Amino acid sequence: MRKKIVGSSWKMHINSFDDASSLAQGIASRVGQQDDIDLFILPSYPLIPMVKAMFNGTVIKYGAQNVAVAKQGAHTGEVPINLLKELGCTYVELNHAERRANYNESDEMTAIKVGLCEEYGLKPIVCIGETGEDIKLNRSYLTLRTQVMWALSNASEAFRKEIILAYEPVWAIGQQESADKTYIEKTHRMLRDIVALDFGEELANQIRIIYGGSVSPQTAMELSDVKDVDGLFVGRFGLQPENFEKIVNNFKGESND
Repeated sequence: MRKKIVGSSWKMHINSFDDASSLAQGIASRVGQQDDIDLFILPSYPLIPMVKAMFNGTVIKYGAQNVAVAKQGAHTGEVPINLLKELGCTYVELNHAERRANYNESDEMTAIKVGLCEEYGLKPIVCIGETGEDIKLNRSYLTLRTQVMWALSNASEAFRKEIILAYEPVWAIGQQESADKTYIEKTHRMLRDIVALDFGEELANQIRIIYGGSVSPQTAMELSDVKDVDGLFVGRFGLQPENFEKIVNNFKGESND
């Protein structure tokens, strides 16, 4: 049985210590003891120690939005994975469409970072997704299968089940609404079939595949009963504690009233 998981990346929307403190406190007070679901928050690097303190005594885990492609060396501005480990991070987000588009990150770099996560005991959340152009050219399956293979190929068989695949259709990121339920359900089923085809049925049944891309409380409710959607990766709708709580509870099939 795959345990449900809901998390949020703050990107750079939360860019002050005061705002981070208020948001983290609000989330901790509302969902900090919900141990029937895995929860995580990914703040900007300098906010990690504060978030760590705020989530002390709760079940909420935390992590980083990226990591350097090397352990150490002349990589100005990058953050080495051992520092994330020392800070107590559990998760690392990799391969986000914005990193690929704006910072030239590649599938190969993602595979290297997944290997580093295994070495240091952190769980990678690997974003995968097709673009509008992929759909237009009828190459969505090829794009998604390629990204899944790179995400899993550099990990050991034992570690692959620790990897979380975050399906984020690039064309839905930052939009008013997410992809519709039918499209998400079909794509998640296809992704699980891809894992089974290339890495075996056992892993396909174990690996968690979560949905991101304009996730709202309504999206959470609609996807709560979709078998192949194991969790949600929340963006801007998770930047208010009450919204994050609604998303968590709606995905669990519970009322917020």
